[in-house]
Amino acid sequence: MKSRIDEKSVLVIGATGTVGREVALATAAEGGRVRALVRSESRAAALGAKVELVLGDLRDDMSLARAIDGVRAVFYVSPHEPDEEALADRVVLACEARGARLVFVGVHVDGATRLHRALRRFLFGHILPHYRPKTRLSERVRRTATSPIILMPPNFFQNDEVFRDEILAGVFPEPFDRPMSRVDVRDVGRAAARALLDRDLPGGAYPVVGPASLTSEECAAAWAAALGREVRADASVFEAAVTRVLAGKKREDFIASYAALRKITLPTLPEEVERTTWLIGRAPTAYEAYVRDVAARWMGPGAARREVRAASRM
Repeated sequence: MKSRIDEKSVLVIGATGTVGREVALATAAEGGRVRALVRSESRAAALGAKVELVLGDLRDDMSLARAIDGVRAVFYVSPHEPDEEALADRVVLACEARGARLVFVGVHVDGATRLHRALRRFLFGHILPHYRPKTRLSERVRRTATSPIILMPPNFFQNDEVFRDEILAGVFPEPFDRPMSRVDVRDVGRAAARALLDRDLPGGAYPVVGPASLTSEECAAAWAAALGREVRADASVFEAAVTRVLAGKKREDFIASYAALRKITLPTLPEEVERTTWLIGRAPTAYEAYVRDVAARWMGPGAARREVRAASRM
């Protein structure tokens, strides 16, 4: 039996991840009553007291149903798992059964009609085959009967933090050979918070972008300015750095995603910036502002000791 819907109550699935954490915090800050489905309370400690933790597993129908029961909207970002399509299907079916709006962040090939999207998805999958499962599952979300909202962010600023050791040692390794659209995950969190709480926001797909596209050289220059030292672009260390820090499907997805990005041009369009500004209620965060924030954190107390350790691993 379904519980009565609480109009301010939402569920965030994946709240201990990079995107989900920002969504949970932003939604709580906007007055939402946030519930998070987590497998471990210890991993969710950073979410704070305003987020209600529900212990469970996405693969367990009972715990998923219990977590969704009574909420008006559910946030979901596909995890780095081999069965990502099956997991998304579970979430879709559970939301449909309980009448909860589904807000999804992921790779989506947009278009005015289902046929238009299918044609574009076919072409996209031919060029970038690694993304086929991701575009199939996002289309499954798009067609659900819950007035879904799909947020379509490009490359995250926060990916830079995977390469902390390299950047502090003077190397920016991400391979942006062409200008690349990038965005602050905190802006994605703000957009998702609105999608979860604003019942009048029309269903559909929404871009969430930063203010400008960036090359590797421009990113390196921003880090050099923030750190007060030379930082040069050098993609030759990229795969070794990813392999050192990440593992499993996440490492595979990360490497494949960047290989795909090197094949395409992904500009920041003015209309997408305008749409993002409308959605989050302010101009999107500039990359330079993000870099200054992170550099200040990295260079805080104890930074000298961390830098010595980082340099010794290069």
